[in-house]
Amino acid sequence: MLRTLLLVKVLLLISLISSQSANAQSLALLVGVSNYDETIGLSDLRGPANDVRLLRDVLQTRGDFDIRVLADGVENADVPTRQAIINELDRLVADAQPDSFIYIHFSGHGTQQADRGGDESDGKDEVFLPADTMRAEPGTSTIPNAIVDEEIGARVAAMRAKGADVWFVLDSCHSGSGLRAGSPRVANRYVEPSALGLSLPQASESAQTSVVEGPGDDDLPGGYLAFYSAQSSEVAREIQIDENEANSWYGLFTSRLAARLQSDANLTYRQLFQAVLVDLNDGIVPGAARLQTPLWEGNLIDAPVFGSRDVIGIRQFAVDGAKLSAGKLHGLRDNTIVALVSDAAAPADEVLGLAQVERSEAFASSLAAVGEDCAASVDEACVRRGNLPEDAKFARVVAKPLDIATTITPPTDLTTGELAPQDHALYVALRTAIEKSNSESGTNIQLLEDGKTLAGIHQGSLWFGPKITVGETPVGLEWRPSDGPLEPLLQRIASAEETAELLGSVASTPSLLFPSPVDIISELQSSRASALANEAPPDLFSECAVARQDAVLKTEMNLGEAIKQCDVLRFGAIGMVQGPARDVNRVYIDSQFCVHADFQRVEGVAQPALVGAPMEFCSDCPTAEGKIAFSAGTERLFFVITDAGPNQEALNLEGQLENCGAAVGASGTRSANSQVKDFLGGLSKRNATRGTMQSFGVTNIWVERFDLQLLPRKEALSQAGQLARN
Repeated sequence: MLRTLLLVKVLLLISLISSQSANAQSLALLVGVSNYDETIGLSDLRGPANDVRLLRDVLQTRGDFDIRVLADGVENADVPTRQAIINELDRLVADAQPDSFIYIHFSGHGTQQADRGGDESDGKDEVFLPADTMRAEPGTSTIPNAIVDEEIGARVAAMRAKGADVWFVLDSCHSGSGLRAGSPRVANRYVEPSALGLSLPQASESAQTSVVEGPGDDDLPGGYLAFYSAQSSEVAREIQIDENEANSWYGLFTSRLAARLQSDANLTYRQLFQAVLVDLNDGIVPGAARLQTPLWEGNLIDAPVFGSRDVIGIRQFAVDGAKLSAGKLHGLRDNTIVALVSDAAAPADEVLGLAQVERSEAFASSLAAVGEDCAASVDEACVRRGNLPEDAKFARVVAKPLDIATTITPPTDLTTGELAPQDHALYVALRTAIEKSNSESGTNIQLLEDGKTLAGIHQGSLWFGPKITVGETPVGLEWRPSDGPLEPLLQRIASAEETAELLGSVASTPSLLFPSPVDIISELQSSRASALANEAPPDLFSECAVARQDAVLKTEMNLGEAIKQCDVLRFGAIGMVQGPARDVNRVYIDSQFCVHADFQRVEGVAQPALVGAPMEFCSDCPTAEGKIAFSAGTERLFFVITDAGPNQEALNLEGQLENCGAAVGASGTRSANSQVKDFLGGLSKRNATRGTMQSFGVTNIWVERFDLQLLPRKEALSQAGQLARN
């Protein structure tokens, strides 16, 4: 990815305004490079042309954009050569005005070459590869016709200097991890510099990856915002959305971004980005492709998208008869239930009827009318009832079918990036353990290419997680043959994933009736990385005591927030409106697939109540035996908010969901056990935001989700530029 341009050297220098006048000039440049000269080591891509077509359609529905397209394989578009791209950027500079909004999108291959200016912290320039890219001549250090970060950045700065507001989206990368997806439906958008004849210097151990504001940035007329398709240590990918449709290849990030933009919802850029992150974990995405983690940078992340109102909107899509303008690209699968309304602004209680999605394709589906008792099921569609309302114009997602099966990808060798051979000892051990667990313990664990839990092999160990690498470091749940039977860990994974699936089905769909009556407040105490040693010291407690001195306090959490050794996270809840008491449960699934639950009742709106004890994070955790247990990876948090019914027992999930250690079954009464069983069972049948769940005293439910990435010590120090600290 062109990270140094966008994050360090040039900073994109791009801006947005929180609102635009009705006469604002909207310009767009869409660049998609698919066809490269394969004789010089550049493989073709299949997604950029579709990316451009999709975004062109989306922009045409979101405003009066003057759209310029450079893409091979797209009708009425010029070839995206170096000079053509530079010329179009220069045209945008010339056309930019103080009231302009400019959207720029690049899809194609990215790589690196030696820094020409000598001011890069890692000694490398990040470059985008146009269609006429050539192989470097022997003895040279630059790729002919490549577009270097400074060239883009200088022109973006010129647009901003004229008062234009620019949103830059880059679906490309320069990651050198070599970790491939191991799927015929996934391809990387990265070219090794050596393939083009370059030998690059090693990155400096103190290379920074965070934003460093350039001089004069604050003096330009606007702020800036940028979306990046992957972290600097990862590759950006394109995927085949529908395996039955040969031409359904799209950039993974672009497709999810466009699907959210196509939704008729009023979102801020922060909400948009968080929604895209959630969509990247959808089961439709091939498992290993989810190694990709997007990033954003900018000082107007809370501005409304394209100047729309700053409110959270309900996802809804246009309906034309029995045709729905949304499909797999939007995360919809067959048997999804939608509520039909006559107008995009119709109140929630003016639903005309329900329908179920069928024959979903990449970006379109068909609808069938169903009754109120229809429950979203993966395996079976509901019986059709009647006809679709003639005046239905929009469909709002009500419930997505849940597949409670635990799906795990075939293991990938994390060193080579290739799928492990089926006769590999660890692969055999995994298959055997799955078969035994399913037959003896009643689990439903499946090995699938598109599995939701990734599996990897590294130095004689199996690794499991929603994400199994951070940089070059394996993360997640590790198992070695010497640890004992694998089946108990698989059963732990299954219980954790079932909980995440059930709660996530509610968290991904805003309530159709009311916004959440409880505000979840986060406070992250970020420890000083400079106080951390290169290796875990004997006294971890003393290390954290020092690291927390003068810690940075952060009160805005991002989905996918990076946390590290010695960080502390607190959550509070406060009522936003008067009404009944609310039960708030914090459900925490750590990187080891252990589920923890904490309960707090919230009454009134006067002051926040702490939900659960402060969370003290450690990637190197001390054990009772005085050893160090290494733990890093994806940490998932769900806040379950329910109205407390009169004369009803509280919905307290403590002791009901835990699956690790002595906490299992440690608390809770028999009636509470039955209540929680009914609660989870209700979620599996239908998204509970649609109505009451009176069988256990819960009248409404809201779920908020926070995903965190607990960094290994090495990666935390590397990102902070402290890797070489002595």
